[in-house]
Amino acid sequence: MQTETNTSLEGPVTLIHHAANCDRQAPSNSLSSIKSCLSAGAAFVEIDVLPLSDGSFVLLHDPNLSEDTDGKGNAAQMTRGEVENLHYLYDGAVTNEKIGFLEGAVDLLTQFPNACRLQLDFKPFAPLTESALQNFLSIIKPVMDRVQVSSVADWALRALANAEPELPLGFDPLLYLDLVEETPRPKNIPPFRIGAYGLLDDHPLAAYQWGTMADYFAARAKALLVQAPQGCEWYIRAEVLKMALDAGFDWISFLHDHGSIVDAWTIDISQPDQIALAKFLVDHGIDELTTDQPSELAAKLNSDTIF
Repeated sequence: MQTETNTSLEGPVTLIHHAANCDRQAPSNSLSSIKSCLSAGAAFVEIDVLPLSDGSFVLLHDPNLSEDTDGKGNAAQMTRGEVENLHYLYDGAVTNEKIGFLEGAVDLLTQFPNACRLQLDFKPFAPLTESALQNFLSIIKPVMDRVQVSSVADWALRALANAEPELPLGFDPLLYLDLVEETPRPKNIPPFRIGAYGLLDDHPLAAYQWGTMADYFAARAKALLVQAPQGCEWYIRAEVLKMALDAGFDWISFLHDHGSIVDAWTIDISQPDQIALAKFLVDHGIDELTTDQPSELAAKLNSDTIF
């Protein structure tokens, strides 16, 4: 899908279909939702991939099975055989759709040669075993040139980069720097404390106010840069990018200067301030925006878009 309007950017802004929420008629991350997006001509689709204890990979966002399925327990500690007959929830109700696995998503992508990219947002909560790593690479090998693996787990990205240097990667610094939200963060998900600059940040640079907010963002950006494979894409919460820009630090340009493109997530156009936020980031050179409503967002942006 593409919409053409006037733009001052060098290229179009890419809009990512978050969790394969294309027509919002099927559970997020399900094979049905992926197929709907690809059938509709979606160019860029994001799904969540969670490793199981036996080296299999299930299409789920949360390891807590009760969040998205009719099961219970920690998926990361279970095997394929223990979860393969579970069903997705949709709007809180159990559906007839069994949970999907990475092989199914890869098979769908091979059936749609015009889809540009399937973003696999990887959710490992422990280091990958060598066998799991090799199994993952084996599964995606048929579509290696059309997938990107993104993750908050910098350790997993480094392992993937070492094992397969040509695999496109993306890093989200969510576990190291994030907003303080009204809804409390799960107790086992870092960062665990609010730093001196008002963000969730466990790094010593956030222990006390030693400089301006712009200085802080610049220092944290430099420190975070070395954690991710060089030149990988960056996925940063849209509100955090705006905070940095408002403070006087252009994190987008900083990453561009280091050979990376930048995605801002997750734009919800049902919130009026989010449309303004998206336009603000486009004006400041954002490369991609992740959203549940790509076509609706495209209609509201005064920019060329691909979705």
